[in-house]
Amino acid sequence: MLSVPVILLFSVLAIVLLDGNWRDGLLITVAIGFLQDPIRKITPTQPSTISGLVLLAFLFCLVVMYERTASGFSLRQMFWTAPAAQDWVPLYFGLIVFQAVNSFLRFGDLRLTGLGIAFYIAPAAALWAGYQAGCNPRVLRRIIITYLFFCFLFAITAFLDFRGLRGTLMREVGEGIMITFEGFSAQGVSGFWRTSEIAGWHLAAGCCLSIALGVSSRRRESQIMLFLLAGFFAYMTIPTGRRKSLVLTLAFSALYLLLFSRKASAASRERLFSSVLGSAAMAYASYALFLISAKGDSFDIYLNRVLTAKDDILERFQGQGVGALTRGLEISQGFGLGVGAGANLGNLKISDAAQAQRGNIQSLSYATEGGGGRIVAELGLPGLVIGGGMAVMFMISLWKNFLILQRLPNNIAFLLLGLLSFGLANILFFFSAGQVYSDPFVLIMMGLSFGAFLAVPTLIARHQLELAQVASPR
Repeated sequence: MLSVPVILLFSVLAIVLLDGNWRDGLLITVAIGFLQDPIRKITPTQPSTISGLVLLAFLFCLVVMYERTASGFSLRQMFWTAPAAQDWVPLYFGLIVFQAVNSFLRFGDLRLTGLGIAFYIAPAAALWAGYQAGCNPRVLRRIIITYLFFCFLFAITAFLDFRGLRGTLMREVGEGIMITFEGFSAQGVSGFWRTSEIAGWHLAAGCCLSIALGVSSRRRESQIMLFLLAGFFAYMTIPTGRRKSLVLTLAFSALYLLLFSRKASAASRERLFSSVLGSAAMAYASYALFLISAKGDSFDIYLNRVLTAKDDILERFQGQGVGALTRGLEISQGFGLGVGAGANLGNLKISDAAQAQRGNIQSLSYATEGGGGRIVAELGLPGLVIGGGMAVMFMISLWKNFLILQRLPNNIAFLLLGLLSFGLANILFFFSAGQVYSDPFVLIMMGLSFGAFLAVPTLIARHQLELAQVASPR
């Protein structure tokens, strides 16, 4: 049952990549990122390795992309505004190699080590791929539109799941994630996504990317439709039961509004404001006419739970953010436990010895609940120094790119600004709830978002060259 859909997907990918078309290959990779979840649901034993299909497809795209890129890895162009960042890249990969060896010597399980390597290499590779896609705004838009298309289809299945449709494709993988309400427990909706946790993140991502694409659109009709789509995605995060998904969309909106207001002209702000008002009016009408009668009695229970998120934000940040970070440093033994030590295994089977070794590490599950805690526990003090240095240089590069962003046309600048805001909003949640960021598809989307913003200097240089060619006498 597994072989047929997988062979079909990768056959299409192979046909595209053999022609050297990595751009369409990325679109197919996004499709695989979504379709791997229902494939896993219909596969006997539902192996966790199926969730890595998107990583395999992405790897094939990277190989073709590298072969077709004349400038190689383009590190100088990527970090044009912060060239010192290039010096940290070899240190980062050297650290991952060192900690991979450390992990294998400590746990003796190649699968665990490979899972850990993917956690650190996937976003770094996606950063470079995002830069390549960002250099061609048309390709970047196609990737986002493809993502939104599949996200919308899966959101429909989540809505049907909420309305009571049952079947193999609607059940969560494994036992499912139980959500505690006042007096009882229940599962959130997932639709074709493998868990409600994954569903919540992708719905939040769909909302954020819809807003970014809408703001960057030149047509008011497109803006209104995309804002309505964003509203639908935000609405569907509620029955997933994942409170942080709706908070993520609010954090993104606040960041995007702040950055947008610093760069947009008065005319652009007025145009956006009128589109938002029109979308809000249409969204309210749609809710009053259709959704209010289709939401069901249990929707208010989920909504009330979401509204309690504001009371837990600070506590969650202190406990699973700062607390997990300090505990991760304590159990890291200085040099770190090795990559994959705190990985979320799902139903991936590792050796009994490796499992026992992980179980003997006190507070490992607590420390790795937050992304920062996992990084520090696995990479230790070397990771804290090298990772901190890279983070500083990376933020400097993003800041300098932001300062020169107004030199680009508004439709490109606003899209890149939306992707930056999406990435920054996710960083806040990564440090307080890092388990969902173990998913390869999530890591790839994060890398693509940040990587696209690194293309700002390259796009400006190309834009100025085009203006000079137009202005030069014939």
